[in-house]
Amino acid sequence: MCAVYVALAAAYTWPLLPSARSLLASDAGDPAFNTLVLWWNATRLPFSTAWWNAPQYFPTENVSAFTESLVGIGVVFNPVYWVSGDPVLAYNIALFLTWPLSAFATYLLVHFLTKRDDAAIAAGLAYGFSPYRTTEIAHIQSLSSYGLPLILLGLHGFREERRWWWLLLFAAAWLFQSLANGHFMLFGAVLITIWLLYFCSTRETWRAGLAISCTWAAASLALVPMLLKYQSVHDRFGLQRTENEILAYSARPASWMEVSGDVWVWRSLLPEGKDDLFPGLTAAALVLAAALIWLTAARTDSRSARFRALRIGLGVVMTCSLASIAVSLVAGQWSITGGSTVLFRMTNLNRALALIALCGIPLAVITPAARRALASRHSLVFYAAAVIVIALFCCGPVLRVGDEAILDPAPYRFLMALPGFMELRSPARFWMLGVLCLSIAAGLSFDRLRPERAPVHAAMWSLISLAMLLDGWMPAMRMAAAPETRSVVEPRDRPEPILELPIGPDWDFAATFRAAAHERRVVNGVSGYNPPYYVALVSGLERRDPAVLEALASLGAYDVVVDGLADRDGAIAGFVSQAPAAARDTSDGTRTLFRIPQRPAETALGAAIPIVSVQAVRHDEDARLVFDGRIDTGWGDFPQRPDQWLIADLGSVHEVGGVTQAIGDYLLDFPQRLAIDLSSDGSQWQTVWEGPTAAQTFLAYVRAPRVGGLRFGFQPKPSRFVRLRQLESYRSLWRVSELTVHGPLPR
Repeated sequence: MCAVYVALAAAYTWPLLPSARSLLASDAGDPAFNTLVLWWNATRLPFSTAWWNAPQYFPTENVSAFTESLVGIGVVFNPVYWVSGDPVLAYNIALFLTWPLSAFATYLLVHFLTKRDDAAIAAGLAYGFSPYRTTEIAHIQSLSSYGLPLILLGLHGFREERRWWWLLLFAAAWLFQSLANGHFMLFGAVLITIWLLYFCSTRETWRAGLAISCTWAAASLALVPMLLKYQSVHDRFGLQRTENEILAYSARPASWMEVSGDVWVWRSLLPEGKDDLFPGLTAAALVLAAALIWLTAARTDSRSARFRALRIGLGVVMTCSLASIAVSLVAGQWSITGGSTVLFRMTNLNRALALIALCGIPLAVITPAARRALASRHSLVFYAAAVIVIALFCCGPVLRVGDEAILDPAPYRFLMALPGFMELRSPARFWMLGVLCLSIAAGLSFDRLRPERAPVHAAMWSLISLAMLLDGWMPAMRMAAAPETRSVVEPRDRPEPILELPIGPDWDFAATFRAAAHERRVVNGVSGYNPPYYVALVSGLERRDPAVLEALASLGAYDVVVDGLADRDGAIAGFVSQAPAAARDTSDGTRTLFRIPQRPAETALGAAIPIVSVQAVRHDEDARLVFDGRIDTGWGDFPQRPDQWLIADLGSVHEVGGVTQAIGDYLLDFPQRLAIDLSSDGSQWQTVWEGPTAAQTFLAYVRAPRVGGLRFGFQPKPSRFVRLRQLESYRSLWRVSELTVHGPLPR
């Protein structure tokens, strides 16, 4: 069966395999970066000291902790790379295999549950070729989800047979999936927990649940050192997702009716949106049909008229509640009025959900068919219900329709209180687990619905299998040229790091990818997070501030490669050539290499002089916070504009030789251009420093990523008052978390 899935995947992903040596699937953005990460994993011992120091973002250390490790995908990538030496080929093969391996793993699971090939094949098609997978083509870690059905197979196998090798399969699949995709490690843990609560909560199965839990805990111990390292690095650099980011990457109800533009059948019928979570029609229709037949059977199953009226009443309340929820998911808040009187108002889902819970539980208790299904822990009930639960998780901490919140808090809010979930930016990616549960439920539903007559059964199975393939079929996979290497200007035989210009999002994917060719560190970078200094570095280089080149040189010698195709007028090359002692080295006709020698390190500042008081142009009541000794408090004024000032009073005249302005974790809020004035009497001022501050901000965050202390040194002068003036307009806040005035250095 695996060979059939491979053949289907070869046709489905065409022309991926014929172009596997020269092109990258989807685009040259995330796929290029993921190729670099996988190459790094294949050429360094994972989780060793060398491995943690990935090549991008010089001079930052432990860069590998800025993104997912993808180490699990090395099971497929590494052998291909070791044989071919071609990271692009290895990436494309690893990507291609995600389709047949996901389908085959699901086939194995559903075959175990149903003991039938037809249901298992259909489930494999539903998961392996779901239209949602086209949404994630650029993210190999999301498509590498074939460990998830194997995890469930190990769980079901041990529950039914109590054989140790099922626990071994579960543990191995759990470790693989956790190392392949950090989202699925945490999301998968939620699914496993729900599975244990459902399937292992009876008198006959609790011991199996205990054995599974112990195995799970023992296997997870192998992940602890990696997770502690991630936590340590993230704490050092202040890397965290904001709730606004999580909300931005959360699904909306409309997301399930949006589809990727790569899907052949549905792209002309459904819009392309932000999330594109459409799971396909066939699998959902199968599950719905099985549910309707079950409900019909449930009404005729009862041998007694007892509780009939109560069942009808509870069913009516649940139906009305579900209908009101459905309307809210489409229209947001709504109401029914009679004249000027509001008869019914639906502002959120809380009341409807409470009614469903209050009515659903007794309805299940007094309905014989429901009692039997729950007592036997029927798999179809679990996987169909899991689809709904996971869909709610996909909506993030607040369920919104348009701009209206209709469920706050949503279930995902409670997950955010658990360790690790605040690191996950995209709750919508939970949906891969939803697609898996839907596919399993579809296979189980087919098993219940299949006709007894062989010809009808064969025709129905063929039609459903074809429909599942058509649901997600692509006319042709999008491909893009891999970034070209630059062996002339970026040779492998030099130790100096490389800065490619221009710098920024449009250029950094290619610069990072090329590290796999020259095997040197690069100042540019792409990852799940940027180091805190990167905003200031890019800003200063885009503004062609020569101080930024000098700041980089204070950390060591480096090479600059200027792309002539993006520098038609030679302005960037001219900017680099004016750096102190810069030397033009060579050119390949398009790119030019400059060598920048090491410069003296940043000058230290003298001892701190106590500040007595501080005045500010606005928000004067907060000015005292700039010398309270806490980096998490401070003064700020929004937006930046030339009339802003802050004056520190030292109480008496001192020799002043420097200032440190710290901004803490607020890395966007450095002053675009600053002037520092000194005065002995508060009326006559002398400017001792003026200029852009990108270089100082860059070095500040290199030194202390959570402090961001911008240092400004100048010739010492006797002064009592120190004034900081912001000289440019900019869209961000000017923030001063801590202000320190320094005396001269000891002679």
